[in-house]
Amino acid sequence: MGMTRILSFLAATAMAAPAHAVAHPFHAERVLGTSFDMTVVTPDAASANRAMLAARTEIERLDLVLSGWRDDSELAALNRSTGAFAASPELFQVISACEAWRADCNGAFSARLGTVEALWRQAERSGAAPDPDTLVRAATAAEAATVRLDPAMRTIDRDGVAFTVDAYAKGYIVDAALAAARKAAPSARGIMVDIGGDIACSGAPLDAAGWRFGIAHGEDSDNVAPTSLLTLRGGAVATSGTGARDRVIGGQSYSHLLLPENGQASPARLVSVVSRTAADADAMATALAAMPTARAIGFINARPGAEARIVDAQGAVFTSAGWPAAAPVKLQSVAYQTAPKAAAPRSAAWPAGYEVKIDYEIPVIGGARTKVPYVAIFVTNEAGQLVRTLTHLGDHPPRFLDSNYVWYGVFTGKGGQLSAVTRPSRVPGKYAITWDGKDDAGNLVGQGKYTIKIEVSREHGGHSLQEISLTLGAVAATGSAAALPESGPATASYGKSQ
Repeated sequence: MGMTRILSFLAATAMAAPAHAVAHPFHAERVLGTSFDMTVVTPDAASANRAMLAARTEIERLDLVLSGWRDDSELAALNRSTGAFAASPELFQVISACEAWRADCNGAFSARLGTVEALWRQAERSGAAPDPDTLVRAATAAEAATVRLDPAMRTIDRDGVAFTVDAYAKGYIVDAALAAARKAAPSARGIMVDIGGDIACSGAPLDAAGWRFGIAHGEDSDNVAPTSLLTLRGGAVATSGTGARDRVIGGQSYSHLLLPENGQASPARLVSVVSRTAADADAMATALAAMPTARAIGFINARPGAEARIVDAQGAVFTSAGWPAAAPVKLQSVAYQTAPKAAAPRSAAWPAGYEVKIDYEIPVIGGARTKVPYVAIFVTNEAGQLVRTLTHLGDHPPRFLDSNYVWYGVFTGKGGQLSAVTRPSRVPGKYAITWDGKDDAGNLVGQGKYTIKIEVSREHGGHSLQEISLTLGAVAATGSAAALPESGPATASYGKSQ
């Protein structure tokens, strides 16, 4: 993204704090294929802007080195090479670190799965599942290959291995972005950088207790708020997960997390890791997701300075010996005065324990990862007035801003804003969100007819609007909307929450 586009993020609202300290938040979408959030704590707005620009510049520079999604990256050149490849310091450092983590995790972490990933990407395009034996052969060959690293000459001889370094490189880029920001704004009191749930922070935030991060529990609803709180005075946290984000291709489950031994999806679980650097936290979160729970907890307990929290497929939570106590998060909505307030329906009260679950799909269009859509899902009443914005994904506000936007609208009961929420990145696939019957002010609405609207637009693409109208009363109800060019089929189910 060029500098002209970056300037559009300088208008972020600053939050006042004691002693003239101000937290300057920045947000963008489509950064490394996910979302970017950054907070710079300083009285000087110009200093905050310099820090953000330095971070974004470093992210773009390293993306050209490490991206597995760009044909013009240095990593792509390495994977096309034959013989010894003369690498840049950054690429050599990342490949060396990935190989070291592979040995340390006894194969649970591997950056050698490029060929396996290519088989799954081909399957996504064709809709036919890859042959399991072919996956095993590709994974086995990559793990058995000899990779020669020469630190003196800074060369990599890969023996046919196709490297994919996302599980370490994103954290590495977060660390580098934070370092660049600190160098550009040395007087900043504190800085936090978050790229898709990989987070690094340093210095002092507005809250004297430290940087506060919401931890996702592992629910499959995309807009479920964090249920626990993590406070850090420095260091990093990364979250990796499978399950709700998995897709089924030709009857086989596919996840962005693959098992090095057979190329299949890792077990469904959500893993958060705290460490000194985002790169190490990223690598460990990926490795723990591939390990049985008992082995994962034993592994992390043996790593000084690292802690982990694992939520398994059944929702059971396991933590390492020193995982920080996670206090429950009490949420408070923030009302933006950007649309007319909906009049409260004069009808019977919303039944206790009832909710609406909306299942929707973001399709892969043309197989291009960069075509990330803008998605707004909201509820209107019979008069067409906005009742509740359920989710908004994108860096340009749609007609209705999301009053519960997870990055900027989540507050603790003590009144302090969360620095960020750590959860896995979103990718095209099937998702779900829920509506608990409350409007944007946090009040329960009455029974009546409501319409769920799913609006999707895509840069250099089209626009789709799906509508599902339901009469919400004392009995269950369901509705659906057919797939449109920019969105997959959607359903809405109203009834007792499980």
